[in-house]
Amino acid sequence: MSVETLAENEVWSQQLAQIAAQPLALCEDFPAIARRFEAWWGHDAIDRPVFIGTANMRPERPIDRRLDVIEQSERWFEAKLADMLQTHRVGDALPYIRADFGPVLLGGMLGGAIEFGADTTWTHAFIDDDWSNAPDWSLRDDNRWWRLLQQLAQRVAQDARGCYLLCTPDLGGSADVLLNLRGSSALCMDVVEQPERIEAAVAAIYPSWRKAFTRLYQVALGQGSGLIHWLSVWSNRPYMIPACDFNFMIGPREFERLLLPDIARQAATVGRAVFHLDGPGAARHIDALLEVPDIQAIQFTPGSGSPSALAWVEMFRKIQRRGRSVLAICPPKEAIALRDALRPEGLAILLDSSPAPADLDTLFEQFAR
Repeated sequence: MSVETLAENEVWSQQLAQIAAQPLALCEDFPAIARRFEAWWGHDAIDRPVFIGTANMRPERPIDRRLDVIEQSERWFEAKLADMLQTHRVGDALPYIRADFGPVLLGGMLGGAIEFGADTTWTHAFIDDDWSNAPDWSLRDDNRWWRLLQQLAQRVAQDARGCYLLCTPDLGGSADVLLNLRGSSALCMDVVEQPERIEAAVAAIYPSWRKAFTRLYQVALGQGSGLIHWLSVWSNRPYMIPACDFNFMIGPREFERLLLPDIARQAATVGRAVFHLDGPGAARHIDALLEVPDIQAIQFTPGSGSPSALAWVEMFRKIQRRGRSVLAICPPKEAIALRDALRPEGLAILLDSSPAPADLDTLFEQFAR
């Protein structure tokens, strides 16, 4: 597989390293945190594992995506700025505003109809069985949602320089774009009956993903703002979060033939990646993912209703043995036990819920000992 890496990678890496060398107005410890993340990327640890925990200091004012004002960029920005300022951060949690209006945004930007809920959005499946009405997968500059995403990102980046970071949305992997626009049952049948359509669509989505990813870095770094992606991980080099939530519905052979090559291509394009492994059903593909050289880390979400993160310690140990880093999402009550069960080198803990600020402080004090 021949992949053209991003031409801007070297320049962007220089800019990101320069940004990481200076404190942020809202995070004096940013240089030390950046060094800790760089050690994590290198499967190492400086003084302790990475710890990312936050709490809402004003629980009477919930923090959400502010979808009610999403198309009024100034009102949205003011609300998200207030969200950030009322967030208590502990350990290696960084201050940021996330330009975001739902998961797998690439689906809506490529032609899917986006419907808004209370604090999320979704796209409706519409592709017919013969795929005759499938979009051409081009990311057009006049697309309403693509323009909105750039507008929100630009607004944040203009204000963030030297103070906090821009956080990008979940663009979504190619397979998950197809999952949303074709529907789960239909796409599963396509894997068996017409896999060539999936292969063609995945190949056609890649240039649009690359365009969107590149533009978000251009927006942030063009304003002198640092940026992170939705898992809150810092990197002194550009990185991406490949994902394929559809993989829990298909077997290893189909995953490796139809979808893994695109995941590897995205990771190779950027050169640094942490894969989002979502739930027990997706975990069956861990061995194949560990064969992708540009995936340096695996993030695992146990999933709703599934066992705790502690039930997956053996998989985390396998990941570490294979020379990759682990980003484990877990409830606060499991953070210490997970720390003790795994090597500190290449380990990051991200809390999946927010305890009271004082309880979070106590937990981190125990974690850092």
